[in-house]
Amino acid sequence: MKNLIILFFLFTSLIYSQVTELKGKIVNADTGEPLPAANVYIKNTSFGASADSMGIFVLKGNFGNDDIMVVSYIGYRKFEIPVKDFLELENRVIKLKSDIIISQTVLVKGTIGESGFSPLTFTKLNKTEIKEDYTIQDIPEIISYTPSATFYSEGGNGLGYNYLSIRGFDQRRISVSINGIPQNDPEDHNVYWIDFPDLLENTELIQIQRGAGSGVAGYAAVGGSINIITTSITDKPLLELSSSIGSYNTRKYSAVVSSGLIDNKYSVYAKLSQTLSSGYRNNSWVDLKSYYLSAVRLDENLTTQINIYGGPLADGLAYTGLPKFAIKDRELRKANYSYWEADENGYTYTAERRPEEIENFSQPHFELLNEYRLNEKAVFNSALFLVLGDGFFDYDGSWGDTTYFRLTRDNGFNPVVNPSNVLIRAMVENKQWGWIPRLSLNHTNGELIIGGELRLHRSVHWGSLNYGEFLPEGITKDYRYYYYEGAKDIFTFFAHEKYDINSQLSLLAEAQLAYHRYEIANERYLDNEFEIDDLFFNPRFGLNYRYTPELNFYFTFARVTREPRLKNYYDAAESSWGETPQFEQLPDGSYDFSKPLVKPETMNDFEFGAAYNTEKMSLALNGFYMLFNDEIVKRGQLDRFGQPITGNMDRTIHYGIESSLIFKPSEEIELVFNGALSKNYISKGYAYFYSDDEAKTYRFDLSGNRISGFPDVMFNALIKYKRDGLFAQLSGKYVGEFYTDNYDEKLSEYRSIYPYITDYTDNKVESYFVANFYVSYDLQLDSYLKNLKLYLQINNIFDNLYAAYGIGKEFFPAAERNFIAGIKFGL
Repeated sequence: MKNLIILFFLFTSLIYSQVTELKGKIVNADTGEPLPAANVYIKNTSFGASADSMGIFVLKGNFGNDDIMVVSYIGYRKFEIPVKDFLELENRVIKLKSDIIISQTVLVKGTIGESGFSPLTFTKLNKTEIKEDYTIQDIPEIISYTPSATFYSEGGNGLGYNYLSIRGFDQRRISVSINGIPQNDPEDHNVYWIDFPDLLENTELIQIQRGAGSGVAGYAAVGGSINIITTSITDKPLLELSSSIGSYNTRKYSAVVSSGLIDNKYSVYAKLSQTLSSGYRNNSWVDLKSYYLSAVRLDENLTTQINIYGGPLADGLAYTGLPKFAIKDRELRKANYSYWEADENGYTYTAERRPEEIENFSQPHFELLNEYRLNEKAVFNSALFLVLGDGFFDYDGSWGDTTYFRLTRDNGFNPVVNPSNVLIRAMVENKQWGWIPRLSLNHTNGELIIGGELRLHRSVHWGSLNYGEFLPEGITKDYRYYYYEGAKDIFTFFAHEKYDINSQLSLLAEAQLAYHRYEIANERYLDNEFEIDDLFFNPRFGLNYRYTPELNFYFTFARVTREPRLKNYYDAAESSWGETPQFEQLPDGSYDFSKPLVKPETMNDFEFGAAYNTEKMSLALNGFYMLFNDEIVKRGQLDRFGQPITGNMDRTIHYGIESSLIFKPSEEIELVFNGALSKNYISKGYAYFYSDDEAKTYRFDLSGNRISGFPDVMFNALIKYKRDGLFAQLSGKYVGEFYTDNYDEKLSEYRSIYPYITDYTDNKVESYFVANFYVSYDLQLDSYLKNLKLYLQINNIFDNLYAAYGIGKEFFPAAERNFIAGIKFGL
């Protein structure tokens, strides 16, 4: 009897260990969409198959329970699973995660947070989410619907110069990278989104990390870091054309062509587009051309990718804001002045923006991305890059006199009268090149990433008189009334460790050492030449506790120090106006360039939170406490080019809570809500003003005041509906009031002490709510025309008149109700 029982179990085991058919479905892990033509095979055998158009595969043969099934698809991570585990999968659906960009997996692993596993405060937007409602929007507008983010545009309608804030921190203090390559201007720290228009068409993923930035991504950040990953690989040949038309004579034309994957080894991709608009505000037109070219070669252990992208641009300048009373007036809010004076009763003086005030600029990006798999545990990643920038902007200089333009006898001129009707040409030439290597080492229970950055930046700045009346004899367009050369060297080294203490608790530890060096050389006329360098240590530590597969808790601490921008040390372009180097002055009137007056800012950032994720719901709640020494804040004043004048504040504090909820009650409906409550104030700080008439310095205690530009309340809501090619989305944004300077509600009190502290009496941007609607229909065809997409977007559907931002006395209006409609078809 015993032998019969043994034989029965052996027979049963034999039956269940042999499988003759495997059937399942392969889908995108983020979207659930099928992945046609995905490859499926059994490791170390000849058994293989491909998925059909619905992602369904059937694999026939003799399989053992312990055989390993391998699933691969271009652009996605290879998936391996034992046959016995596959048979237990729910509905036998295999979900492949995007590999984003196959030559940058080390970057992705080090910077892209993974829900439930990473002790980071972050939000991700994948390609599907971006393309659902993308028409002509710039990157800041897309990001502005994530927690704690806002944006505004100088022209009002989101085209041209756009500015992003996260937790109230402007984009100069947000680290932005594309494929891991930093995009913040090394001298000015700003991000000029206008230099890469229509990049969203090629974007695979955007991760927005709030708080201190990661060393893996490069440049230190205090407000947050944005990592944009582009992609260009398609599994099949593609030809796609699109055209859009909208309010304010807005048009967009684009063409995309891709070779698909050739011999499973090569892929070539090209995109050209042009965006045109007359602009919402007067003379705020844009002509943005865009190109994106990419070639990929896939070898067994080496991946090589070359990207070239950018776009020559031309636009009408619109960097000056308006007085607050103009915001509610449908005609005045469209005005675009080069200069204005006003009181609470209206304008007292205006200078119309001249049609000749324009900009032309081009900044091509060249990337060589490589990834070499040394062995199963070691991967080396390299990014070589070159960025060239060359262009000018012409602006009104009719206010300038012979002294400002240095048209004096000391400089060899014999002026009779002051020039008039002058048009200034400001020119800048930039060259930036560098290398970013990263090495990933997998080890027991974790992964170590080490790497660095070598970046060199060189620039030439000069100003000339492009036009003018009553100019002295001998003036040509080759004359330079200012000229200087700038330089910035950046060297960093980092180590980033992720270690799993056990199945539930993981640790993140990171350290970055960063060396930065500024230089101004060959300054004409004054010879204020100097070098200044800093060495910063930026550590980070985090813990993540995965209580259940759905629920995790995390805590992170980071300390970040970052240097001021070059203009904080010396605005050499305005030296003829009296700007001087901001360094200690010696008794003989010279400067001690080893002792700057402006200091680097240092932040201690504490982040903590929890997240709950299921198939139908994602819920996140986090808090932050950011303590600054010498924070670089806006003073409530703008320079001649509409950029904020900044300075140190002794001690400041930012704290708050953020939350987000994504709920899918059905296959067709998705609800997205996120919001933030925060407090941002000066713990200790002062403002100083010197009165020439009284030969007296006034000091104002700003302790306890709210910091300019930081709203305390932000909230977003999106309702999405998708069914049978139809997609509709209703979105709403609420931004609470905030101040345009650091005087808070005490402005009138300060003015009673010193009336000339400001020339305005209202320093508050009122809270606003704006709603947009988008609808599209995507029709899949089997004829020569493969797909056809029609779309319509209506912005500001309630036609609210509001200011999206303000600095000092200048407020920037957002456009009234407007629309964009278009068609896209693939061949």
